[in-house]
Amino acid sequence: MSHGSPEEQTESNGSRIGSEQTTGDGPSPYVPAGRSVAELTIKAVLIGLALNVVMLTANMYLGMRSGMTISASIPAAVISMGVFYGLRRIGIGGTILENNIVQTMTSAGEALAAGVIFTIAGVTFLDQPINIVNTAVVAILGGLLGVLFMIPMRRYLIVDKHEELPYPEGTACADVLEAGSRGDEGVKLISVGFLVGFVYMWLANGMAAFRTTIQTAFSAGETDGFAIGGDFTPALIGVGYIIGPRIAGYVFGGGLISWMMLIPLLITGGFVPESAADAALMVQANEVWDEYIRYVGAGAMIVGGFYAVVSMRGTIADALGTAAAEIRDSGSDATADRKRTQRDLPMKIVVGGAILIALALVAVPQVQVGLLGGFIAVIAAFLFVAVSAYLVGVVGSSSNPVSGMAVATILIAALALRSTGVTDPVVVLVTASVVAIAAAVAGDTSQDLKTGYLLGATPRNQQLAQVIGIAVSALFAGWVLSFFDQAYGIGSETIPAPQAGMMALISEGVLTGTAQWGMILIGAVFAIVLILMDVPVLPFAVGIYLPITLATPIFLGGLLRAGIDRYVARRDDEDGTLAEHATSRGRIVAAGLITGEAIMGIVIGALYITGTGNADGAPFPLGLEAGTQSILGVVALVALVGLFTASVLWNAPDTEASDQ
Repeated sequence: MSHGSPEEQTESNGSRIGSEQTTGDGPSPYVPAGRSVAELTIKAVLIGLALNVVMLTANMYLGMRSGMTISASIPAAVISMGVFYGLRRIGIGGTILENNIVQTMTSAGEALAAGVIFTIAGVTFLDQPINIVNTAVVAILGGLLGVLFMIPMRRYLIVDKHEELPYPEGTACADVLEAGSRGDEGVKLISVGFLVGFVYMWLANGMAAFRTTIQTAFSAGETDGFAIGGDFTPALIGVGYIIGPRIAGYVFGGGLISWMMLIPLLITGGFVPESAADAALMVQANEVWDEYIRYVGAGAMIVGGFYAVVSMRGTIADALGTAAAEIRDSGSDATADRKRTQRDLPMKIVVGGAILIALALVAVPQVQVGLLGGFIAVIAAFLFVAVSAYLVGVVGSSSNPVSGMAVATILIAALALRSTGVTDPVVVLVTASVVAIAAAVAGDTSQDLKTGYLLGATPRNQQLAQVIGIAVSALFAGWVLSFFDQAYGIGSETIPAPQAGMMALISEGVLTGTAQWGMILIGAVFAIVLILMDVPVLPFAVGIYLPITLATPIFLGGLLRAGIDRYVARRDDEDGTLAEHATSRGRIVAAGLITGEAIMGIVIGALYITGTGNADGAPFPLGLEAGTQSILGVVALVALVGLFTASVLWNAPDTEASDQ
């Protein structure tokens, strides 16, 4: 996800983070290589671990609710900035590089969450319980592979390709952290977004004061089954705002293809499951989507994943060459004399660790993928780590197609394991989960290393922080997944976990021979057409797979971003001051909305688990009629959009005054 051009932050001495001012080794970092600054301290680690678990939980909720995750790097940077700002006020404080360690460890939880919820959560769709120990083992092995495989590629992708790969979120985090030493505006903004999202979802889901979901199905002439609607929540609108109108439009376009074209054609043609033949039109549309359309989305994702690998073949070869050179130079005088800002974990540790993890995938009983599954997992993880690390450098972490990579792995693993007599789809899911987690973590690691590169951090310290963060996240991942399953039920209306459902569907379908290969082929052909048209495949594929109620609010968020950007462009002057102001504030407020809804989801889930309030519907319902709830839902949506817009544009720089 590209967040636009991050605003340049200027120091009093005139140096800039991420500017064009460079030395022979790249841009001048905020902290010079020859300066020793506190970095990987106990204080930074403790704060980072605490925030790590919070962001792990929040992103698990968001991902299972919307089918999409967003990078926690920017929210983590803002929250970290706020924590250190508060500590400074009581005389403790911390350095900017300690702050960077905190955001590195915090975002590690979000990255690992994405891989877990897209794959391991799929066992619930196969009528298997969440095994906390097994989840922890698989998560830590996949996460460590992601970090270790990324390290040899760091210099090539982060340093050598600095001008080519902007890493938008990593650069924006550097801006946020540098700006954090001069004010608390970011803390106030994310607090506003958090409170709005928190209160909004308490009124909607805690007290049933209004409905967030509006949907309908209708006929046109002799064609039945057109369906449209939306679940207009702060998190989904915030996701749409952050990814912007272009990507949001692709997602919505995929949704229109499914719900306004394919589903009506199938319903009118009589392809309605017998269980829903006499049901209402909306129920029929949902059943057709579940039975057929998800396979179309899967086919598109498979082609998109393979296309990403093929398009990355040159980068993978270059990264391998760089890694080989690093290993040859290991222990030499050149390596020992490297600047602080160029020191990675030793390559011998990286290679040795990767070998041990590969052996563990085969030998550890909790993994249960076998020799062939372990081999597939390691090879696919390496390839997709390279793809992931490169793609986030171009489009950002939130558009990192982890699910597409997992789908491609599932297809390969299922076909290969089926030939050896494997019939358990859980084995296929676990194999894919290693790859998905490794790819997600690698994308996050590369963004964090870009931030550190611009700030002047020590790569080795960040890599150690990432390893610690991954280990803690993995220990909590199974507990959090089990919590949400008990509170809401994975696959329920509240947390449909669409990606996990798709992974389980494909795994079981390939192994049993019941996969809808015709629908997969339709999706694959559709993806090929998109590639020929130079249209991003994976956002479209996600839109095809998602319920229309999720694609629509995401599109609304994208439209809101486009409207604000157009308004700002008309008022802005030549130096783009107002545009920078709106871009920065919008990102932060949207992150607050997402975090607020996610935390409220945790609160309401805890109420259900503890038996507080009503067991069904809302814990403390007001008892309003359905019609009243719908009307108030529209009012609440308008108020949400108005508050968001006001927060972004409030206290904007007066361009006319600045010109005088």
